[in-house]
Amino acid sequence: MQMQRVDIWIAALLTLAMFSFLYKENPFYRVAEHVFVGVAAGHGVIVAVDSYLRPTVKSVVKDDQYIYIIPLVIGLLIYTRYVKSVAWLSRITIAFLVGIGAGIALTRQIKPFFLDQIAATIKPVWVAGKLGVSLNNIVLITGVVATLIYFFFTTSQKGVLKVTSTYGRWIMMIAFGAAFGNTVMSRISLFLGRAQFLMKDFLGVLH
Repeated sequence: MQMQRVDIWIAALLTLAMFSFLYKENPFYRVAEHVFVGVAAGHGVIVAVDSYLRPTVKSVVKDDQYIYIIPLVIGLLIYTRYVKSVAWLSRITIAFLVGIGAGIALTRQIKPFFLDQIAATIKPVWVAGKLGVSLNNIVLITGVVATLIYFFFTTSQKGVLKVTSTYGRWIMMIAFGAAFGNTVMSRISLFLGRAQFLMKDFLGVLH
């Protein structure tokens, strides 16, 4: 119980130190910031060791899976950046990370972020007995088309194209506003969570 109270005190002091940035940047905020970055980096190292390095070494030593030595060596080459004479070897690791990451991202993101977006735009413009649904579909379809026309730069936007591109710009402004509002609400949710922690767990004002 005493150790739990110490944990609460540490968390509360770090939270207050982070909130002190609302007044101005100060040493307390910088200490809390450095602690957060250090803990995050340490956690990342531990996760990498437990999830990747240790299983790989076990597969090589106990299971005779010597093929895993190749990715192990490629991964360790990243640390050659600290030796100036062979720092160029770290580019091999970076090249593998970028290439594999791009390949995985492309294969996994084409369907949800490209094909599914196109399919979601194909909506009926009229649904019998459901005026609200058909109106939403019309706004969705015209908004997507107008937004695409806004980025149509191969010809001068005059007349109908100018009106349509202006409509598309307004659609984008509404979408950006909604996204920004969602971001603000998520930040407010985080703030309320920390405030509730301070009021309930630390001060004991709330029950």
